[in-house]
Amino acid sequence: MCKEIRTRIAPSPTGDPHVGTAYIALFNLAMAKKNGGSFLLRIEDTDQTRSTADSEKQIFDSLKWLDLFYDEGPDVGGDFGPYRQSERFDLYGKYAKELVEKGEAYYCFCTRDRLDKLRERQKAMKKAPGYDGHCRSLSSEEIKAKLEAGEDYVIRLKMPYDGETIIKDVLRGEVKFANNNIDDQVLLKGDGFPTYHLANVVDDHLMGITHVIRAEEWIASTPKHIRMYEAFGWDMPQFIHMPLLRNADRTKISKRKNPVSLNYYVEEGYLKEGMINFLGLMGYSVGENKEIFTLDEFIETFDITKVSLGGPIFDLEKLGWVNNQHMRMKDLGELTKLATNFFINREFVSKNPSDAEIKTLERVVEILREPATTLKELATLADIYYVDKFSLPETTEDMSKKVRKPIERLHNALKGEDELKAIKYFIAKLEEAEEEITVDAAKSMLLDTLETLGTGPGKVYMPLRAIITGQGKGAELYNVISIIGKTRTLARIKNMNEQYNIY
Repeated sequence: MCKEIRTRIAPSPTGDPHVGTAYIALFNLAMAKKNGGSFLLRIEDTDQTRSTADSEKQIFDSLKWLDLFYDEGPDVGGDFGPYRQSERFDLYGKYAKELVEKGEAYYCFCTRDRLDKLRERQKAMKKAPGYDGHCRSLSSEEIKAKLEAGEDYVIRLKMPYDGETIIKDVLRGEVKFANNNIDDQVLLKGDGFPTYHLANVVDDHLMGITHVIRAEEWIASTPKHIRMYEAFGWDMPQFIHMPLLRNADRTKISKRKNPVSLNYYVEEGYLKEGMINFLGLMGYSVGENKEIFTLDEFIETFDITKVSLGGPIFDLEKLGWVNNQHMRMKDLGELTKLATNFFINREFVSKNPSDAEIKTLERVVEILREPATTLKELATLADIYYVDKFSLPETTEDMSKKVRKPIERLHNALKGEDELKAIKYFIAKLEEAEEEITVDAAKSMLLDTLETLGTGPGKVYMPLRAIITGQGKGAELYNVISIIGKTRTLARIKNMNEQYNIY
């Protein structure tokens, strides 16, 4: 009978949840679910000076926002808990001392001063920094005396002095490390807390993790982890080191060049479907050149061996395109509901929108989801439907000719004799109309104005667009008129006339 596949994500609660955490969580979840296994969340909070309850909650919230639901974790329980390392504290000292008793680790009593001087000598000799094994050869009598004297100590892992350690990585094949280049890693610190390396290996073993899927930056640490598995006599999990997310310049993704906090993407109004889809494209293809897919489709087609090792580029422009595709696909009512708070924040709708406001908002969202890349951008692009007092853009001396010319044309559209006739004729038609103007009625009024005056579209539509929206291009004028209605359209025209003395 095959062993159940168990994967995990193990973030530290030390700041905002990172997009890299979501990326690795997605592939861990897919690996487990594709194979009928379990995916768990473990909180690695042994860094008590930086870990916070708020950061932990943000991890819970962000993973659930993305529908990356874990089967076991601190807030959902499970048979292999507790799932916070701070609640497993006593385990680590026990296992570290077990390795000492087996002769696979040792007490190190070196002071901070000695270690600092060691590093200075190594630096001066242009040697790689690392522990020199000073305490590795202490006799049992010396160790006993130091312990009885209450000297501070750490526990270090014994790495072999010769030979090599081979990582059998699912994606990379065999990765070899010469043992004499690997430091004797501290396992248990002087304050009794474990290092990441000890806690990680102990917890992965006790929680039955079969596949360790993590970022490639942990490759250099893996020989130490393999050594611990061997020293304990435990079965080794399969190691899978994912390619790092990269900035456009191929450097490791960082907040200096890209937003890395998942909170940012929530606040900007990216859809969870768009973010998951985008992360699923990072070094992976679901096949048939398909770029838009759901989480279920990603899991259904998932094959960990098809991950590409080329560093995936975290391209915000591509994320915007992917998110836009999901905005177009989403049910209009649901998309409007998700977007409402962004419109409330801009004071376009009230905090408790009426049915009429929601009806109008739904129409606006339906139109703007074509060009918008986020929910926030939906509201940003909606000025044309909600802001009734505006002015024409003005030119400045430092403007290029390319930028200045369209603005000048917009101003000139309100000055010509034919343009003035078009404005006056349209006002007369508008005053005869019902308060609520349908799209067809708006189109009919615009077409009637054009046909009656017998001039070109530029002398009709451009002045009407300028006086009703203050813009030379953008939303279809008939959509604007039908959404804002007769009274607001007339009010806009009056406001512009007062500013520019048009008629």
